[in-house]
Amino acid sequence: MAQRKAGEVEAFLSRPDTSFPIVLLYGPDAGLVSERAARVASLSGADLSDPFATVSLSADEVEKDAGRLHDEARTVSMFGGRRLVRVRGAGGGSYRALSAAVAELGNQPPPDVTVVLEAGDLKPSSSLRAAVEKARAAIALPCYPDEGRALDAMIDAEMKDASLRIGRDAREVLKERLGANRLASRGEVRKLVLYCMGQEEVSVADVEAVVGDVSAETLDEAVDAAASGEVKRLPELVERLLSSGTQPFALQGAVLRHFHALLLMRERVERHGESVTRAVEARRPNFRRKAAMEAALGAWTLASLPEALIRIEAAILTGRKEGALAQAVTAKLLTDLAVEAARARLRGGKR
Repeated sequence: MAQRKAGEVEAFLSRPDTSFPIVLLYGPDAGLVSERAARVASLSGADLSDPFATVSLSADEVEKDAGRLHDEARTVSMFGGRRLVRVRGAGGGSYRALSAAVAELGNQPPPDVTVVLEAGDLKPSSSLRAAVEKARAAIALPCYPDEGRALDAMIDAEMKDASLRIGRDAREVLKERLGANRLASRGEVRKLVLYCMGQEEVSVADVEAVVGDVSAETLDEAVDAAASGEVKRLPELVERLLSSGTQPFALQGAVLRHFHALLLMRERVERHGESVTRAVEARRPNFRRKAAMEAALGAWTLASLPEALIRIEAAILTGRKEGALAQAVTAKLLTDLAVEAARARLRGGKR
């Protein structure tokens, strides 16, 4: 089986193995997948400035006409040298025709071509991932969001290029504001570097002045807005998250976890006689979230929460089956929950 663990991908890309001309990059972080696909393309040996040496296809195109991928992969470059075929947007569907074509190319690879496939988060049972992992000349590279050393390495590289230093405190504040998407994160670091040109070191104040938090804080705000019935505020929060690269499944998962927590807290209120304030305090939430959590806990009841959880799980399943609709499904889910919570608060939480 030709595959690498998530923690081995950076090392592989620093010493690429050309015996794998078919390369699949997949994962929930679309920015990271795209960035690494660009690195594979640059290492392929193809002239990326030559339109006759490179071609870009969509996964949907190939699914409708698998022969297109075969034709492009087996075309000989007009002026010699390697060719690059890049297929974008796989994942979220079965893509059986694409998978069959990739399996054939992976077992009988044409000479002087590199095929790069970009996909979303693929399960082991995915036909495309299985086709690549089983083929003798193909390799699958998982791409997961920046964490730990990978995020530090990206920050260090950008700081080194700009001849800047960043202290421990400033680094920690910066890392807290990054991570939703590799390209978005790198863009924020480059914006910080530009802001600090002429300085020797990046300070906490510099980070707070220019780096927007597109990850956890906004995610919590969106979840709280949905659960507590802030209908007017919700669309802008959801748009900020999705446009910054946060994947729909991450937002759905956060909503699911929050409503499970509300169910446990509501049980303490209704069955054990605790006050809403005491039940929330027992969870030790961030002080910024306390008021929203109290409002949500006052709106939802022990009878209504299981119904909400069923709807959330149904939306998650729909989003996974229909990847192209995942963003719309997620936005509708949060809006529906917010409307229901707002109505319940108007009725005093009684249903």
